[in-house]
This record gives sequence, C-alpha cells and structure tokens, in this order.
Amino acid sequence: MEFDQAIKELETLIGTLERDEDDRALLLLQLVDAIHRPGLELIASGDLEHPMAQALLGMYDLAPVEEHIQVEEILDEVRPYIESHGGDLELLDVDDGVVHVRLSGSCSGCAASAITLRRGVEDALREKYENFKEVVPHEAEGAEAETSGANGGPQLLQIEGLNDQQPKRKLNRPVFEDAGSIEDLASGEMKPVEVDGASVLIVNIDGEPYAFKNSCPMDDRGLPLDGGRLSGKVLVCPWHNCGYDARSGKRADDEPDKPDLAVVPIALRDGKLQVAVNVA
Repeated sequence: MEFDQAIKELETLIGTLERDEDDRALLLLQLVDAIHRPGLELIASGDLEHPMAQALLGMYDLAPVEEHIQVEEILDEVRPYIESHGGDLELLDVDDGVVHVRLSGSCSGCAASAITLRRGVEDALREKYENFKEVVPHEAEGAEAETSGANGGPQLLQIEGLNDQQPKRKLNRPVFEDAGSIEDLASGEMKPVEVDGASVLIVNIDGEPYAFKNSCPMDDRGLPLDGGRLSGKVLVCPWHNCGYDARSGKRADDEPDKPDLAVVPIALRDGKLQVAVNVA
C-alpha cells in the first residue's frame, strides 16, 4: 500500500471509530505514538544501536537480527528432534560463522552424536544462516557416566539439575543394535525391522536414514506404518491418512496438535544401520 493511501485509510478508520464514540481510536493513536516516538527520536539523532531504535527498526525488518539470536531461533527448530533422543542442545557461541554447541543428556558421548549434528543442526544452519561455516561440538560439562549394577543393564548418564533443589535425573545411554544395511534400502523407501522385540520403521530420505517406532500414535492399537507410503519427505499413515515429517516425526498435515511419531536414534557405521530402541 502506498504511503499516501495508508495515511488516508488510517484517517478514515480513526474518524469512523470517533464517530462511533469508540475510545479505542484515542488509545490506538496513543499506543502508536508511545511505540514510535522514542525510537524515531533516537534514529533521527543517529543512535541506531540503542535497543529502542533497534526494536523499532526490527518491527519493519529494517535492522539485521543479531547472529546469536538468529542461530538460537534456528536451533529451536531441531531441538525437539534431539530431545526426543533424550538429549539437549546448548548454543555456546557464534564466531564469524562458526557455531559452537554442546550436546548433553544421552547425546553426550553417544555414537550417533556426529550424525545428529550433521543431519539436524548443520543442515538447518546451512539452509537458514547465511554466514554459516561449520559446527563445532563440545563435550558436556558436569556429566558423570556410571555403569549399571550386576544385572548388566544399560549404562546411565547422570545430569545435574538446574539448582540444588532439583534432583539429578538418569538417562539411558543409547545401546545400538544392528538393523540391516543402508544398501538394502533405496532412497525414498522404508522398511520395518525387528530389534530386541520392538518393531522399528527405517526410512531413507535422500540417502540419510531415519528411524521411528513402527506404530501410528493416533490410537492405542499400535497399528504399523510400514503399509503406508512416502510422499516426498512426508510419511503417510495407511490407517488414518495422517502425515508425518519422515525426518523428524513431526506432524506434517493440517492437525499439528496431534501426537508426533516416536523417534528412534539411528546410526550409520560403515554402511551398516544401527538403532537404539532402549531409549526410544
């Protein structure tokens, strides 16, 4: 809309509200003035770095977003995937396109951490962060690994709480079991495998393997998904026709509030697929 036209439209709207004795007209003008006047005064004086000036410029996409904030917003998009593995992702620093992160929880020291970084974090940053060069992972601090008791169960990872009042929580370290070969699964295909008594659906998207529990979460019947189909990067359930992102398990249809697929950690070693159903 042209500037002159916008002014006329605003005047007409205010006039209509005043004619209807609607106090919102005066409130509208007061709010616009309260938001814009301080910022405009700072901009006019040349103080573009002041937070109020930056806020006003940001409202109209006229100020570049701070790199740390930009990267943090991008990482927020991949955190649910990492958290579904029992892990966490912390942004440590952004320095000249180099993003320093720390993986903690069951991702710390995990054999699948490298593929998690490459697949999720690095791909997202490369796509949306213009100055991206590389991701540098750092080991978690304060993480203490301990072996299990005499029953030979999986190793546990102990993570300190955020404060002294919070209890320490123990997370199973992923125990990876063989699940076939990547050569047996062409790009754009999926197949079910049985691992430790659990049915896992492995999907190949553009040469990258992803794994999920082989059951639709829409009801409690555990109906398998392997009879469904892949439509690009969307996995379509054969029972309810609901769609899921075949990389993250997130809903990819018009019902985003419905449950997502349960992600199973997966690793690719020397062409061999391995999954960790013990943390799924």
